[in-house]
Amino acid sequence: MKHNKLHDFLLAMPGFLIYTVFMIVPLGMCFFYSFTNWDGISPKYKMIGLKNFRRLFADADFYNALKVTLIITVITVLIYNVLGAVLAVFLNRKNRACSFTKSAIFVPAVLSSVVVAFIWSYMMQTDGGVINAVLGLIGIAPFDFYATPLRTIVMISVIIAWNGLGLFVVIYMATLSTIPTEMLEAAEVDGANGIQRFFRVTLPLMMPGITINSILSIAGGLKQYDHVKVITGGGPGGATQTITLLSVEKAFEYNRRGYSSAIILVLFVMIVVLSVIQLSITKRREVKY
Repeated sequence: MKHNKLHDFLLAMPGFLIYTVFMIVPLGMCFFYSFTNWDGISPKYKMIGLKNFRRLFADADFYNALKVTLIITVITVLIYNVLGAVLAVFLNRKNRACSFTKSAIFVPAVLSSVVVAFIWSYMMQTDGGVINAVLGLIGIAPFDFYATPLRTIVMISVIIAWNGLGLFVVIYMATLSTIPTEMLEAAEVDGANGIQRFFRVTLPLMMPGITINSILSIAGGLKQYDHVKVITGGGPGGATQTITLLSVEKAFEYNRRGYSSAIILVLFVMIVVLSVIQLSITKRREVKY
């Protein structure tokens, strides 16, 4: 028994050490520095209590970044979970067409977010972009993807969803594979049509996958950085700036590492709270069979 416990401890130790060094320690340092005026360079700093948080909640830039982040989160969560679930149901068949479509949907998920953002930024250019070149060939006027901040944010959200949709479809398909075919066959025998079978049988039994995907998509949306940084850099006056972009800007351009830590700490609390709420809602709706 003692040998087994020692063996388990030694196996878990490397992973625990890596997690501690790269997750627990930075989080603790972020928490500590959020209560200081540290500039990120000087070895000297002063404890200032809650001043960073008071400044943060009076900062118009923070509220704009929060708005942009929430818009991206809402759009990506809807696409990942609504379109992802529908695609998973339609592709849950064994034929060549479905196999090819599954591969095509998953390919963007293995690409780097930076690479995807660069590709799409070139494609969306008003002058010389691939999309507007194709529109010109069919007689449609060029479309300005950057005309307004909201339009740009929506387009970035769609790009983010395109980049990551494959992973969520795979998770939903894995969930579908656990649903007993007898239940679907029984519903069909009882006279339920395809839509009724989806909403009365398939969807409730997909709830474990919905729980996982909801938490992943919410956390991913709130942490969004790469795509926005590459495509707009935050936009003029920070019009398309997310919370993470704002934090990096304050830390490295204005040397306000303590204030930046406060921003990240608030973001961390938001992710935890929303994830717990989402988990509690979806867990109650899971069906035992």
